[in-house]
Amino acid sequence: MNRDIFETYDLWQTLAETQKPILLYGMGDGADKVLDVCREKGIKVSGVFASDGFVKKKVFRGFVVTSFSEALEAFPCPVILLSFATCLDDVLGNIKNIASKYELYCPDVPVFGNGLFDRNFLLNNYHSFKRVYDLLSDEKSRLNYVNLILGKMTGKINYLFDAETTTDEAYQNIIKPVLYGHYVDIGAYNGDTIREYLSYAKNYSKITAFEPDIKNFKKLLTFAQNTGIPTESFYNIAAWNKRETLTFYSRSGRNSANTTSHQNAKSIQIQADKADSYIDSPVDFINIDAEGSDKQVIDGLRETITRYKPCVSCALYHRNEDLFEIPLKLKDMYGDCQIYIRHFKYLPAWDTNVYVKPN
Repeated sequence: MNRDIFETYDLWQTLAETQKPILLYGMGDGADKVLDVCREKGIKVSGVFASDGFVKKKVFRGFVVTSFSEALEAFPCPVILLSFATCLDDVLGNIKNIASKYELYCPDVPVFGNGLFDRNFLLNNYHSFKRVYDLLSDEKSRLNYVNLILGKMTGKINYLFDAETTTDEAYQNIIKPVLYGHYVDIGAYNGDTIREYLSYAKNYSKITAFEPDIKNFKKLLTFAQNTGIPTESFYNIAAWNKRETLTFYSRSGRNSANTTSHQNAKSIQIQADKADSYIDSPVDFINIDAEGSDKQVIDGLRETITRYKPCVSCALYHRNEDLFEIPLKLKDMYGDCQIYIRHFKYLPAWDTNVYVKPN
């Protein structure tokens, strides 16, 4: 990975120098974060538009939200900043169509934590990124890693599309579920990732699941009962690096989390503990998607990982530093291992995972 390929403008430098009007496409948390960064950097935003079904004379942060056609009437040659996340085919198709006609970028603002994935962040951490790159086990991972870095830094969506792969590819070429394996799901939500695992694994010996949000946990239990999955190893706690009580911001969705970024959501006190304390038999595959707490979860799995050496999949998109800190943390635990990076269909660069397995 040559440092020279990153000697280019990042998105925020591009926006600071453009003479075109800048429009946000979308409303909500993502648009809030993008607008905050623009205002902090003195980048003028001229308007906000949404898909036709979401307009309805809404006002967002002082902007009257218009349709795309209305926005183009006012600003015929804009720069467009995609300000929401999606993996839906029809929405992605519309975004690609807009990008073929206008200058469109997908800003990368962290789901959790502070700072930006800009050129300074990349160059300041280049040696850590380079270390991960050199550890990767296949050319696809290396290409994905560079494309993800460039996509996050420049906001250009073609890099993210070039990094895409499929669930089939990851399961067949990397995870390769064993018959009658023990699967551990951390951040199990409503059972969606268990359902995905079972579509490939077919038969299993045991499923252990952790989900801290009580409403999600009830949905998880309903799914398990309807599917005939035993639930004695399903835990309504937050996997963490020690036993303690955490303040939890519940959204009853995939983004429920132990983070102050969710203070508009209802806060509750929940029990947290090391997943190691609940795992007492060999494990074949662990999936971690802990909404910004992924590194703490890994710390709480140290005994399980070092003893049983399962294949581990962990999300890499919640915090800027995850893209290098999590692979290096897992490498430290495994020693001799294989490391892969995969990105699935999503804008921005969400649904990006590292896979680590023993040699």
